[in-house]
Amino acid sequence: MRDFESKTIVNPQTADAEYIREVAEAKRAMELWTMEPGFREAFLAAPEETLSAHGLSVDALAVKILADHDTALKYQKRPPGELPPAVRRYRGFIREKIAWRERMIKELCVPKHPAFRAWRNRQVNRCWSELGSRNRSLIHVPITFELDLGCSVGCPFCGVMAERLQKVCPYDEENAALWKGVLSFAKETVGDAAGQGTCYYATEPLDNPDYEKFTDAFFEVFGLVPQLTTAASMRKPERTRAYLFDALKKDRRVHRFSVLSLDMLHKIYETFTPEELVCVELLPQFTEAPHNLFANAGRAREDDGLRREEGDGSTISCVSGFVVNMAERSIRLITPCGADEAHPTGEMHIAKKFFADLDDFKYVLVSMINRFMQTEIPKNQPLYLRPGISFEKTEKGIEFFRAEKFRLKFSGTDDLSPVLYHNVLDKLEIGGKTACDVAGELMEEPGAFPANVFFILEKFESAGLFLEPYERDS
Repeated sequence: MRDFESKTIVNPQTADAEYIREVAEAKRAMELWTMEPGFREAFLAAPEETLSAHGLSVDALAVKILADHDTALKYQKRPPGELPPAVRRYRGFIREKIAWRERMIKELCVPKHPAFRAWRNRQVNRCWSELGSRNRSLIHVPITFELDLGCSVGCPFCGVMAERLQKVCPYDEENAALWKGVLSFAKETVGDAAGQGTCYYATEPLDNPDYEKFTDAFFEVFGLVPQLTTAASMRKPERTRAYLFDALKKDRRVHRFSVLSLDMLHKIYETFTPEELVCVELLPQFTEAPHNLFANAGRAREDDGLRREEGDGSTISCVSGFVVNMAERSIRLITPCGADEAHPTGEMHIAKKFFADLDDFKYVLVSMINRFMQTEIPKNQPLYLRPGISFEKTEKGIEFFRAEKFRLKFSGTDDLSPVLYHNVLDKLEIGGKTACDVAGELMEEPGAFPANVFFILEKFESAGLFLEPYERDS
């Protein structure tokens, strides 16, 4: 039996008002636990009174099981039916969000374009080797959009070091036509996966006074409302409320508010009920929060109070593909990586091009796909294993690994023996050999038919173990 319930809060056709209230209040209690200084101590001392003081009627035992580690351990082996309903329902809600994220990574964000699809797959696998478990939260969306150039908020921890707001793209007749054309061509080229993109990246979405018009057009093309993450939710609260109401009515998905201060948290709670925010994650991005979420990337690396050890480099980038900026009419190709001195924002910036109009946009996008993405290894392309990845020959084959990040095993078979894997690896260690070189030099080895050698090399490439050509050229 499952230890949770779920009536699909993000698609609540089967969830009644009481069910949603219980999940929403449990969610708010968990937010208070992680964001409100002193809440934990007050709650453990007087659970019911503390919840009541915050206007919550959710079962106090349920909150204690969800929030307190020692209490959770005591109830860990209890049959599901003995747990308070709020525990089962809130856990169901969390599992529902995780399942949706997994579906986005493995299905919804996969481009239909073969070369783009293969390239994205290599980036996902590369990030497992470089970022380890952090990669679990990155969806690697293939294309996303910016409606402004820069950001007005200027968060001191900004993971992508957004520049100050310089320009806003108005939704006038010319830009509206261009926007719809850009979206339609993105859908034609990338597929439905383009609809998983957002209308912000290194920008604040609500800086654009026409944000709602842009997202209405987005909905017309994709039947989806782009996910919103805003640090300006309380700039005009009624605008935020109206947008959320309309967005969730059209397309029930999770949005996010960055909470920049304790005062801002209190204002959010005074303005929005728990039910209104059940599909809104609050991100605690202020130092007083017991559990804040500063990624070790971007400006946080420059702040002595936020910076962590160099080896703990992180990223907030969720894009393996294109960022289309409508304000300056540019396209840049990026993919996540660990933040370090060479990549302070946790992004690999591969290329940036400008476009003048829709025809130019189509040409630039296609040319960038053709230039930087490949479906498989050209047989005459020099191959280089990624630096920093170690390997070990085993009786069964090969294990690639990076300390505390990942371990990837390739096991031999009757047709592809462990010795063949070893021999292929020996040729790759030197670096600079092509697939044809490796196959030719192994021609006399048992079982080293060219097709078998090429198959092994393609497996290594798909796993993201080789440098891309543009990485070697940079």
